[in-house]
Amino acid sequence: MIFLHIVFIVGSYYPNYSAVGKCAGNVAEELSKYHKITVICSKNHLNQNEEEIYNSQRIIRIMTKEKKTRFKLEDNIQNTIGFKRRVNEFRYKLYKVSRILKTIISKTSIKKELVQSYLEALNNINEPVDAIIPVSMPFESVVAAVQYKTTYNKKVRVIPYLFDQFVDNENLHRFKFNKDLKKKGHIELENNAIKKADAILILKQLKNYYLEQHKNHMEKVYVVEHPLLRKPNTSSDSFQNKMLFIYAGSFYKTIRNPEYMLNLFNNALDNLDGTLSLYSFGNCNEIINKYTSKNKRIINYGKVPTEKVYEELYKNNFLVAVGNNDNKQVPSKIFEYLSYGKPIIYFYSNSQDINLDVLKKYNLAFCIDQRNSCIESNLSELIRFCKDNVNEQLIFEEVAEIFKDATPEYTVDIIESIIMG
Repeated sequence: MIFLHIVFIVGSYYPNYSAVGKCAGNVAEELSKYHKITVICSKNHLNQNEEEIYNSQRIIRIMTKEKKTRFKLEDNIQNTIGFKRRVNEFRYKLYKVSRILKTIISKTSIKKELVQSYLEALNNINEPVDAIIPVSMPFESVVAAVQYKTTYNKKVRVIPYLFDQFVDNENLHRFKFNKDLKKKGHIELENNAIKKADAILILKQLKNYYLEQHKNHMEKVYVVEHPLLRKPNTSSDSFQNKMLFIYAGSFYKTIRNPEYMLNLFNNALDNLDGTLSLYSFGNCNEIINKYTSKNKRIINYGKVPTEKVYEELYKNNFLVAVGNNDNKQVPSKIFEYLSYGKPIIYFYSNSQDINLDVLKKYNLAFCIDQRNSCIESNLSELIRFCKDNVNEQLIFEEVAEIFKDATPEYTVDIIESIIMG
């Protein structure tokens, strides 16, 4: 085995991983068994260390002036009351409006300051680098890596690792008109990255888009899965017919709305003598509070550290997930859930949902169509599924055999073959 120095560029990383950061972290951890790993990421708060060692990885954290301003404003809101708090809240609203306006009037949706911060961090690594793996989102990581290769180190291998849409991402571009207006420029950015990269890793949901927009460069493209299937460290629990449900992840009104799921559980939990624990974040607190206030069996714990979520996934025997209403972004939570071998209850509203194909291979999955207006039929089927599977669990090795491409080792093998090939 040849010893390599590989640098990842990501957004949020340890200890407050984003979904994409967690995927990158699994691959980085597996690579760190045989290679030197450096991770460049963004700070999650003002006082976070700029550098530390974690799991044999050197972590370098950067912060742009814009992010620093945001964190200061958020801290000011948290640390004041009364009139001062209202003033700080108003300042924060002005800040958000200024960010939206800047996104609209700029030539592209790329934050140049973030690109520059990544570049400076790369240039401050005082040792040879064999490969850079920019993980997107944010797409600024890809822009920075390509610019570094072009300007400073033509020998370094650049392998973008793409999880989400960039060109057609309405959340990123704020508004549909802004997305459409800048589409040509964003496709040019993608083309430039593909031409200058040594290879590209893309998630399965991006394959059709790349075949359509970048078919002349598909020889560089490797299609991979979310690398989230890992054997849990804790031994299995015995639940003895307990009905303990958990949802862990985000909710967003227009993308992944919890209303239908909460309504169904509101009706089901008394029949099952069960509880539903929510470890969630996003912009749906009003919807969640409506159900927690009238049903003591639904409990919202909010956003908690990643390690705490893993502990709770062990303590509950049914894992609940809600799919997006389109395939532009596919929730990665399903692959984390699969690692536990427990029954999965999946709510979907898109017949083309990629996770439906995944869960067809998993014997302990129950998929609920949220478009079904007859909640009584879904309710009775949910209750039946739960009673039939309350003590069921698959061993990890059995799951890993079915979903080999969702293991970090699978993606690591591809990366090593690209760098050393």
